[in-house]
Amino acid sequence: MTPEMPVGPVLIFGIVLAPVYLMLAGWFLGRPRDVRLPLIGVGFLVGFTVLAWSGMALLALLLDLAFF
Repeated sequence: MTPEMPVGPVLIFGIVLAPVYLMLAGWFLGRPRDVRLPLIGVGFLVGFTVLAWSGMALLALLLDLAFF
């Protein structure tokens, strides 16, 4: 038997995140070639991601303290 590749990562990283990949490619490959503005956009994306993950981690910690 050959092991099959799981569908979840392909779906998430290939299909769901395709608009993000296209947006980043458009920012960095578009004209005029200004690097400062796309880097600011990437900084915002990373910042929002860190805020979302830290908020979820804090909520999980509070739920753990409250219920267990």
